[in-house]
Parts: sequence; C-alpha cells; structure tokens
Amino acid sequence: MRTSKLSTTNKRTSVKRLKTLNTRSIVPLEDDEAKAFHQWLEIKHIPHTHIGNESNGGTQAARIRGAKMKRLGQSKGFWDYIVFVPYTGITGNVDAYDIVFIEMKRKKGGVVSKEQKAWGRVYQKAGIQHKICRGAEEAIKFISELMMGE
Repeated sequence: MRTSKLSTTNKRTSVKRLKTLNTRSIVPLEDDEAKAFHQWLEIKHIPHTHIGNESNGGTQAARIRGAKMKRLGQSKGFWDYIVFVPYTGITGNVDAYDIVFIEMKRKKGGVVSKEQKAWGRVYQKAGIQHKICRGAEEAIKFISELMMGE
C-alpha cells in the first residue's frame, strides 16, 4: 500500500495536536491558574486587580485596541496581579495593606519575558514584594504566608 506525502504529514500533525491536547489536559493553562487564584482572593475578600496586558491577538479590532492601549501608556511585561495583602490587628480589623505583585505562569512551560524580568527588578528596587508564581497553588501559598507574617 502506497502512502502519499500528504497523508503522512496529516498523521504527523494529528500526533502533534494530540500531544498538545494531552499536555494541556495535564498542565492547566495560565488562564485557568489565574482564574483559580482570582477566585481564592475573592473568597478571602483580598483586594486585588488583574492587569490585562496579554498579547493583542490577530484580529483588526485587537490590533486597534492594542495600539490604543500602548498610546495610553500600557507597558509590555507589566505583571498580572496587584494584590493588597491585609494585615489585621488584635481587634481583627484590617490595620494596613502591603502591596504585592504577582506574575502568574503555568506550572510547567510558562516563560518569563525579558520585559517581565525588567519589571521584577523595578519592583525590587522600589521595595515592593513580588513573585513569579508557577500556578495558583504557589500564588495562594505565597499570599497566605505573607498574611501569617512568615
């Protein structure tokens, strides 16, 4: 039986696609990790915001929006989350907040860009606590430890 070049290519593409799907099912996407972290922050009533600084995508509308955001001062590589970690006094009331920056990455495979590394150096020089977290679990542990004063 003769196999055409096209069918061999299709088989390779299918195997490659299957490997990608298997990897995604094992390792959650960054968006999934971010959603889990956000939900935990909400449950704990911890003030925070996500900075939407993802790539612009391929559509004309996305490119226009990206160009507009750049004109308005959006900086490439700015980290994903600003979290206001509460510190409670003996009365149980929040006495103060500490600002923390979180860059969320997948547990495996997330790459920190040179711009994100540069922002990390800015946060360090400004005395701002910050951490690149590989998954929601690591981010939750980091914030929990800060809240306990560890």
